Amino acid sequence: MRIKNNSLSRLYSTNYYFALGIILFFSIVFLSIEVYNGRFWQSDFTVYYKAAQRILGGQNLFGIIEDGHYIFKYSPFSAVIFIPFTILPLSIAKYIYWFVYTGIIISGFYLAFNLASRTGTQSTARRSNNIILLGALVLVVHFQRELHLGQVNQLLLVLYMLVTYYTNKNKPTISGILLAASIFIKPFGLIFIPYFIIKGRYKELGYLFLFGIIFFFVPLIFYSFEEFINQNALWLNELAVELGNKQSLLLPANHTIFSVIARYTPLSLISFTPLIVKVYQILILSTIGIMVLLFIKKGRGVKNAEVSEFALLISLIPLLSFTSQNAFGFVGLAVFIILVNFKEFTKLEKTISIIGFVLLGGNYFDIWGSTLSGFFNDISLVSVGTLLLLFILFRKRFQKVL
Repeated sequence: MRIKNNSLSRLYSTNYYFALGIILFFSIVFLSIEVYNGRFWQSDFTVYYKAAQRILGGQNLFGIIEDGHYIFKYSPFSAVIFIPFTILPLSIAKYIYWFVYTGIIISGFYLAFNLASRTGTQSTARRSNNIILLGALVLVVHFQRELHLGQVNQLLLVLYMLVTYYTNKNKPTISGILLAASIFIKPFGLIFIPYFIIKGRYKELGYLFLFGIIFFFVPLIFYSFEEFINQNALWLNELAVELGNKQSLLLPANHTIFSVIARYTPLSLISFTPLIVKVYQILILSTIGIMVLLFIKKGRGVKNAEVSEFALLISLIPLLSFTSQNAFGFVGLAVFIILVNFKEFTKLEKTISIIGFVLLGGNYFDIWGSTLSGFFNDISLVSVGTLLLLFILFRKRFQKVL
């Protein structure tokens, strides 16, 4: 037993991929538990799978009554992406997607650590494994839910981090292609367009526009022009409906920064009429815009400043758009940047970071139970944790560190 323990310890200390293997093992164990408990649902993947089948047949994708709650509300191009899975029956394709998505998650951890390491000192294999496992511990509640439902947020995160990587490497063509693809899966990536304009990254914008047009017209392979126009009109209508849903500022589990500020401050006493809501949101957005500009300006002379800037923008996505708490996995790159540089922090910064980690990733349903977990979700602790971590990013940027 001691020999085996020594061998594992040696591997942990010398192999930079050991922690990623542990995450793969966790995924396999989790899959086994899901199947054993009859909870291998993959509900969201099933939606994409059916949409891929329908687009292959040139059929309508939207507003299908028999789909019930799980309706398709994404771009026609996103349905095309899932066509390869339709080669197999759904019952088998769900398993394949689980392992493909596990690979995406593991790639995300590798990318996050790789990018974060550019903001700090080089790490040994042991420290690298420590950081990756700590990052996984903070984020597991988010990617575990993604695996359970077969969602795509971790795919989007990997695409955003690849955009970060290739922009940092000055590869505008690849950046533009990847960002265009992400926008047609979910339009969150539009947040990077003002950033590219501010940074003078016009080549990336050019390729984004070019490949955006190409991806937009890909579904014409399966539809007549009239049907193509109709499907895109239905998609835009779904987007409008989604934006209009559950937007009450004082609604529990509204994790947007607009709601969190309104609920946690005396603003909760205000009667939010539609006009006041719009003015309030414009003021908050303007304030965030100014703060992002300051963040970018303070990055002049900072090594690999773009990495932290992308981390900030990616982390803002779930704070600006009404979504579920597992979308806060987008904060992953910021988590890794803080972990990589954690040793250099003051005691106060370390304390705030740890509190942020706990609030971001500590809402384990299986630990707290439905009542407490639901309460933590209702009061948006995940948003508070994210804001604390972003405070650390801003503090270190103003110190010319990140």
